[in-house]
Amino acid sequence: MKRIAIQENLQQLKDNLTNKGYEVVGFQDQGHIDAIIYLDDYSGFKNVNDAGETNGYGAILINANNKTVEEIQHIIETRRYGGLFS
Repeated sequence: MKRIAIQENLQQLKDNLTNKGYEVVGFQDQGHIDAIIYLDDYSGFKNVNDAGETNGYGAILINANNKTVEEIQHIIETRRYGGLFS
């Protein structure tokens, strides 16, 4: 199960991802995180490189602005945004 940290004001997205089987936590939770989902220019990432425990791949940052749940799920699973030239 992938563990997703999500900005607190994205409750509907949190509910949708939970229903799809993801473990969804807040930014303050510690431990292994597969993806971090935020909205627009969230300034809470100033210390993102100070994380103590990480996985070998790191967490992918996903800006939820103008993305559907399906698009976000695709990014989580493939660990990449769409092609640069598509």
